[in-house]
Amino acid sequence: MRYPDGGGLTAKQRAQREQVRFEAADLFAQGVAPPQVARRLRVSRKSAYAWHSRWREGGIEALRSKGPSGLPSRMKPSWREWLATELGPPGPSNCTELKKP
Repeated sequence: MRYPDGGGLTAKQRAQREQVRFEAADLFAQGVAPPQVARRLRVSRKSAYAWHSRWREGGIEALRSKGPSGLPSRMKPSWREWLATELGPPGPSNCTELKKP
């Protein structure tokens, strides 16, 4: 499984990544070396070595997802509602101008 560069993962994508890390932990417990884990799970060797190090230090719990990165949005719910009303449904052809309040 290959991961896109960058961030902004959804909860589902984070769970999928976490599952791959848990599969790696199972392989490490069976004595499989990081390069072979990388090959089997189709991830970089760098990731496999990092996971192996974390797994050795803290077990499978060390490979658990820490949740979304970055700060939470500071946008107020009322602003989101206003934007949704002004912009309409999301889509590639949505090129409307904002109405002034």
